[in-house]
Amino acid sequence: MPLSTTNLLTCLIMTGCFLLSLFKPHCCDAKSFAEMEEKSMSSQTVANAKVSPLAGTLGEAIAEFFGTFVLLLFGDGCVATFSLFNKLPGSGAFANEWTVIILGWGLAVMLGIYVAGAVSGAHLNPAVTLALAVRGKLPWSKVLPYWLAQLLGAFIAAIILFYVYKGAIDNATGSGNYATAVGGVFYTSPKAFVGTFGAFCDEFIGTALLVGLIFAITDGRNQPVQANLNPLIIGFLIVAIGASFGLNTGYAINPVRDFGPRLWIAIVSGGASLTSYTWIPIVAPLLGGVVGASIYDLTVGKVIIARGLLQSGNSVSNAESVREVDETAAR
Repeated sequence: MPLSTTNLLTCLIMTGCFLLSLFKPHCCDAKSFAEMEEKSMSSQTVANAKVSPLAGTLGEAIAEFFGTFVLLLFGDGCVATFSLFNKLPGSGAFANEWTVIILGWGLAVMLGIYVAGAVSGAHLNPAVTLALAVRGKLPWSKVLPYWLAQLLGAFIAAIILFYVYKGAIDNATGSGNYATAVGGVFYTSPKAFVGTFGAFCDEFIGTALLVGLIFAITDGRNQPVQANLNPLIIGFLIVAIGASFGLNTGYAINPVRDFGPRLWIAIVSGGASLTSYTWIPIVAPLLGGVVGASIYDLTVGKVIIARGLLQSGNSVSNAESVREVDETAAR
């Protein structure tokens, strides 16, 4: 029997309702699907986004530059206070004491670590960088960038100090040579009665103590200093080394602390600062740092591993820096 127009419309409406009921769940999920697709695309975009060079070795090198820069500004600045003013009429007794040197360098190291600690670990010292690389705690690819940044920071700091104290330097130099008259403000040298072997041993042992104890202080399994106080403790370590081993050579215990400023004085003195002693505060600290780090890792470090001691609290060690992780933020 042929369908009337009314029946035909009724059939079409019923068919449409049936098809709509089949399609409805997909329609309801369309919004969720779109949100999932958007999140996926967003994640892919973030993953494919170009990472800033500052997030890698370049940023770490910049931190090393400024950390070492601050270290040398305060460190050699206190030496300038000690050396350039202690013979002036009316100068206070405080400027005539070795205490100025060792406290000044201790505070200088502390401040330098605070500048760069969270970014690079605040090595501020090629001996620390080399020791970490040798012990497998730093990629070798980062050694040269760190060294260059440290040297440049020390060199620029020496230039600034030279011109800040230019009046006092010229007063002390007179018509003489900068290297002869005020070289000790910028770099180290042994006492006249200290031979090459004694000077080498002094720098070697001082740096071995420095790096070995840095490894101990920043080891998260070995009673690490919490609450970001380890820069202060390492500063005290510098004071202790200066009090015990400082007077033989002036205790460089850091190749760039000596060579960076020495290089600047070489420029303004016609190379007079580059002497037969120049290699000792470079080579001895580099070797001493590796030995000090190895002794700690192969003795106390092995004992800690054997006892199965775990990381203390939420501390995270990175070279000379120890930080506490915020677990809430980490989640």
